[in-house]
Amino acid sequence: MMARLRPEIALLSLFLFLATISFSVSVSSAATETGSDLLRAEPPSSRSDGFAPQARLFTPRTESSQVHLNDILSAPDPGLALGHSLSGSSEPDPMPSTTSSSANPLTNSDPPTPLPRALKQTIMNKTIMYSGAAYCPSVMAGNWTCGFYCDANPDFVLDHNGGDGAVKQRYLVGWNPRTKEIVVARQGSDLRHFVTFVYIADFLPAKLNAEARKTFSRLPETARLAFPQIRVGPLIHNVPSSLTGSRLADYALINMGFQTAWSATYVEVKAQVQAQLAAHPDAVRVFVTGHSLGATIAVLDGIALRNVVPTSVQVEVSVTGQPRVGNPVFAALLDQLVATPSENFVYHITGYQHSYVQ
Repeated sequence: MMARLRPEIALLSLFLFLATISFSVSVSSAATETGSDLLRAEPPSSRSDGFAPQARLFTPRTESSQVHLNDILSAPDPGLALGHSLSGSSEPDPMPSTTSSSANPLTNSDPPTPLPRALKQTIMNKTIMYSGAAYCPSVMAGNWTCGFYCDANPDFVLDHNGGDGAVKQRYLVGWNPRTKEIVVARQGSDLRHFVTFVYIADFLPAKLNAEARKTFSRLPETARLAFPQIRVGPLIHNVPSSLTGSRLADYALINMGFQTAWSATYVEVKAQVQAQLAAHPDAVRVFVTGHSLGATIAVLDGIALRNVVPTSVQVEVSVTGQPRVGNPVFAALLDQLVATPSENFVYHITGYQHSYVQ
């Protein structure tokens, strides 16, 4: 694995891995010396944006999830609360910006957009629960028995799971006969595994995968010359080969690590979704979700699946805690995909202050 990595990425990944080990050892030592179980450790409280972060949780997720479930569901933004719970951190957007190619930009100092009631119900009943289940060992063993994460959707039939949680991010695919939707849920970051650091640290840009580019290329009025105001962005200087082409999609760049993590399992996911469509011709929706790294993978899933799922079947992507995936061209194309009625594509992102609800 390391032999195929660029030297700078390998070194950065190794540094992050060693830093994490060092941090874990220091926490264990402090617990021994003080006799405290270190359930909470206070991070620095001074921030220039006036945001006072809460304590970081060190409680294992399996022990703390039930305790925090009511807090998650009753929070003004359940997606943000889920991100705090699963990541063990109350830090806001880790990659703030004051610019956006979206028609509805939010700077890092603005409050999140209030969620409509219907969307909040979707987040509580599906986004939180399915994405949470993607972390569960019992689900990855083929059993829909992960406590409240699974109990929230008792009609769901788990049909397939894949990935190994180390080199390949885990995922689940199944069918909910009550809602008549095919569900794809993606596991998020698991920093116990070294390759996760590689995916996160490999932030150099890459040209958008051909599978996803097909969807963008068929959108109406997306010729490159028609949108000179949409910047490719400074990332173009870090792309190994020059960007050429007549379509706007030819200039879409995304995070190389995120795309690598996605492409490792997308072919499997696509095959499973196609099998579900064949088995359930009455399906009305493909619902794709994930948290953190899993959210970025889910977004790419949704874009690429729109090219293979009949447009009579809605593709809905609902994610939380999603880092930025691509450059301004990518963001503009995603906005255009959502805004094109014939594509029947719905996209919700919550959990970071720069995000917006379409």
